[in-house]
Amino acid sequence: MGGITQDRIAWVNRPTYQQVVEFPARRGDDVSNLAAGKTATASSYETGWFNSPPAHAVDGKLDTRWASDWSDPQWLKVDLGNEQPVGRVVLNWEAAYAKSYRVEVSRDGTNWQQVYATTTGNGGEDVLRFGAVPARYVRVTGTQRATSYGYSLYELQVFRQ
Repeated sequence: MGGITQDRIAWVNRPTYQQVVEFPARRGDDVSNLAAGKTATASSYETGWFNSPPAHAVDGKLDTRWASDWSDPQWLKVDLGNEQPVGRVVLNWEAAYAKSYRVEVSRDGTNWQQVYATTTGNGGEDVLRFGAVPARYVRVTGTQRATSYGYSLYELQVFRQ
């Protein structure tokens, strides 16, 4: 075939997408879920056919859930067993989520310190980071529901960092 020529083109390798990965800890750090399998209590929970006790929010399964009564406010509390530093909480909401809620910690179960609050919750997974504080108890208090149903959490996870 001959006779057809094309000028050279400068080649630039550009990725079609980029990924950012964040590591919340260093090698050797304890990254276990401090709330897994611990004792959980709540202001209320669904009974009967949709039995959704507080223990379902700390069982490590994303197909079970804690669900509250259909009123405001409601809370879910986990006892970590002993005092330890807490710096991150992960909430996995079901479709009935909190539009407005706060996360509080306590060393004694009586005096509470707020470490996070929002009035713009949108459900799904919320990863909440704050300066590590000593705590034995972690409580999530819903103050405004996003739906007419109660609050519903598949999982409440608590981490050192």
